[in-house]
Amino acid sequence: MIEKDPCIDKEALFWKTYKEIVRRGAEMYLGVFQRSKFRYGYLSGQVDPRAVTDRDRMIAQALELAKLSPNVMIKVPGSKQGYEVIKFLTSKGISTNNTLTFTLPQLMACAKAVKEGIEIAKQNGVDLARWRSVITHMAARYGDLGDLKKEAGERGIDLSEADVRWAELAIFKKAYRLCKERRYPSKMLICSMRISPILNGEKHCWHLQKLAGGSIVFTLPPTFIEGMFESLGEMEFRNLIDEEVPKAVLDRLMKIPYFERAYEEDGYTHDEFNTHTALKATATEFSKATENMVDYVAKRLALKCG
Repeated sequence: MIEKDPCIDKEALFWKTYKEIVRRGAEMYLGVFQRSKFRYGYLSGQVDPRAVTDRDRMIAQALELAKLSPNVMIKVPGSKQGYEVIKFLTSKGISTNNTLTFTLPQLMACAKAVKEGIEIAKQNGVDLARWRSVITHMAARYGDLGDLKKEAGERGIDLSEADVRWAELAIFKKAYRLCKERRYPSKMLICSMRISPILNGEKHCWHLQKLAGGSIVFTLPPTFIEGMFESLGEMEFRNLIDEEVPKAVLDRLMKIPYFERAYEEDGYTHDEFNTHTALKATATEFSKATENMVDYVAKRLALKCG
């Protein structure tokens, strides 16, 4: 790319580089995508995390990414503007993966945006054969990056490691149940999982165990899988997706505004999504990673262009 355009702008070069990575990745899974009749083999291409509140920029980038391959799923943030983008993309039959999502209001806002987008697509005769929707809950980022522990401490509430995991699971389980009851077409995905809690000296992975039996997508990075093999031994699974949060734990969590608002469907307005502490922290982290990639291509560019 540099050879063809030696003095290209660094941001333009970054975006071209990213699109080429997405294109090559999607190509690797295209056979699986086709043989499974579009059930498997999707690859997520994310809009620039530095643009989480820029609706038009996200749409423009999403359309570029969607053209790369039929199995590209567009990763869109859980901001107010992000849900407008998801509705628009869905109406065009473009698959989406909602990321930077931590609270029930966000998860349900996505489900509703998708439903509305599907209705528009059907009215316009859009082909939805290859369309899919995934709603991601960034579980441990909710419990670890936000104000859960801080607000609990301010109220004299001692949260155990298990309590924090239950807080994350409570949000996911409720969203899963509501999506199922209301027959929303989206599928729930859990990421940012932890090998946790440790109970009586024994390690558990509740993010897997407590959701067993559900029709769910799990994101398992290689390091997480390695940790499971090393730490969990003969982990057993039972159908626990419908297991309720222990009443004493839920009562304790509901005394913490950070959890109470995240657990109620109307706990946050769409405007408040953009200022949620976990979203801001994660968007900042992802934006820094993007800047690092821009710096990398800029250094390569400088070697050629000076």
